[in-house]
Amino acid sequence: MTATHKNYSTLINNIENGEVKIPQFQRDFVWTIQRSAALLDSVIKGYPIGTFIFWVTKDSLRSVKEIGGASLPAAKKGESVAYVLG
Repeated sequence: MTATHKNYSTLINNIENGEVKIPQFQRDFVWTIQRSAALLDSVIKGYPIGTFIFWVTKDSLRSVKEIGGASLPAAKKGESVAYVLG
């Protein structure tokens, strides 16, 4: 396993392009809006926030969760997708 660093704009771009998804089997989101906003503020400012674990695969899952109610594009056929695990 290799650790990598992504900045906010890269992560948002990956989400908008369908390259990062949340699998349906992931537990429900439990943070308040205020805590979520504080996390995004830290990411934008470049502060260390801890670790996200991604499962990168070319396999397609039957169902994924939408992020923030946005309808995101399907992954391109044959392309890898990074599923957020934690």
